[in-house]
Amino acid sequence: MLTFIAARIDRHEIILINARLDGYPANFQVDPAAIDAFFGVETGNADAALALLEAEWKRIAAALEKLVRRFGNDFLATPELLKR
Repeated sequence: MLTFIAARIDRHEIILINARLDGYPANFQVDPAAIDAFFGVETGNADAALALLEAEWKRIAAALEKLVRRFGNDFLATPELLKR
């Protein structure tokens, strides 16, 4: 199970996620457009996408967990990857 710990926005407007998967650290990046595409909304900026991600973590965690299991740490989750 992918457990959310914290998230922040970097200087390039990418969301940096700090999570744990089965007790091990899982650190990766999420493109705000991927959040919009996953939920089918238009947040318009990284701050709103981050707020949506935090509020709806339970809905998106399974999709992100698949990516962490596939790519490990330090990858960028794009809209194309989250649609798989």
